[in-house]
Amino acid sequence: MSNPDPHAQNMFVDAEGHLAEHMCHVQLLSLTFPRAVELRALHSRHRPDDCRVHLQVAVWLWEWGSG
Repeated sequence: MSNPDPHAQNMFVDAEGHLAEHMCHVQLLSLTFPRAVELRALHSRHRPDDCRVHLQVAVWLWEWGSG
């Protein structure tokens, strides 16, 4: 039996924690504006297709700015 695709699994981490800084394939919980800006800088060199945090932060900031 093969291992499941790690990108297909959902792992939820606190946006304020260190895991959010070092892991790309996680869903963020309790994201705030200052932390979104920090995480955007930390994950800015990652491609959005390969980094869920990069994509989630970009969408969150876009929604925050248009609300």
